[in-house]
Amino acid sequence: MLENKNILIGITGGIAAYKICTLIRLYRKAGANVRVVLTPNALNFVTKLTLQTLSNNEVYVDNFEIDEYKPEHIALTEADIFVIAPASANTIGKIANGICDNLLLSTACAFSKPILIAPAMNENMWNNPFVQENMSKLKKHGYHIVEPETGFLACGTNGVGRMKEPEEIFDRTVEIFSENKKLKGKKILITAGGTREKIDPVRYITNASSGKMGLALADNAYRMGADVTLVSTFKSDKPYKNIVTETALEMEKAVKENLSGQDCVIMAAAVSDYRVENCAENKIKKQGGVLELKLVENPDILKSICKTPNKIICGFCAESENLLENAKVKIQKKGCDFLIANDISRKDIGFNTDENEVYIIDKSLNIKHIEKDTKENIAQRILEEIFE
Repeated sequence: MLENKNILIGITGGIAAYKICTLIRLYRKAGANVRVVLTPNALNFVTKLTLQTLSNNEVYVDNFEIDEYKPEHIALTEADIFVIAPASANTIGKIANGICDNLLLSTACAFSKPILIAPAMNENMWNNPFVQENMSKLKKHGYHIVEPETGFLACGTNGVGRMKEPEEIFDRTVEIFSENKKLKGKKILITAGGTREKIDPVRYITNASSGKMGLALADNAYRMGADVTLVSTFKSDKPYKNIVTETALEMEKAVKENLSGQDCVIMAAAVSDYRVENCAENKIKKQGGVLELKLVENPDILKSICKTPNKIICGFCAESENLLENAKVKIQKKGCDFLIANDISRKDIGFNTDENEVYIIDKSLNIKHIEKDTKENIAQRILEEIFE
């Protein structure tokens, strides 16, 4: 899997830096080409000569220390993956906040391919709320994390904060490249966001959906090699096709126009059940008393596409009570292959949050529970379940 891959390793100042010598050897043995960039403090723990010998390449520390200057932070981004190990609390915080005061950080800021981070630090530092907040930001934006383990730390105590062993970082690197190929050749259509039904030119009926879950599904599917079409109620600056719609009728039209040739459709959007029968052409003036609106039912997009042959159809179910009971009724009524059920009565997950907790139900009513996690990670788990 790593044959002829270009791997960039970033080493920060920490005692675990010496273990990266083993990681370099594992990558080289697997046929990868390895380059190394260090923070200045990392040189207190491992030497340039050692890293140059093991990688058989120039080792980089500062933009201006080489004989023939060029913007190295841009040149180094040509790698297929950037593995930062060990990653100190300082470096994690700076990456999460866009700070670029050394070559490693500048490279991370400019890097557009997968970044894998293996934190290493004291237990109290790891549990610091600001460090955890920075870790959440990185996960939210698609960084791959090899969580530290519990063990003997350099400070002489036992606790969480010890960097995972090089073999585990190596295995995670292989998994990332495998993920990029899992859905290669697959075409997936995903909907996201809450539709808006106009009352008049300035008012509308909508819901609290942010579209984060659908966007996370689209991002992960694209990273896993799929040809993605996102039908959303918002514009996203992504490398895959994005069709922007507003109303349920517009979304239905976009879905059906792009349905042909798709291997899978994931209806993650929160589509309004009703729309105003007659949208006012001009702004409705306040006249006092009661304003009555006549609502008519919107088409059921999910149900209407479930009988399409040779496609995996996955719907979403947002419930505020009796979650699993209602979800079982819905999947049988709709006829889809999978239904993702999430509890919108909880304030810590679901709408307008970066985390979720869901149940995946298949058409045989088998249920798999995915515990609370970032929407990025849950999106990956959903895709794995659908295509398993």
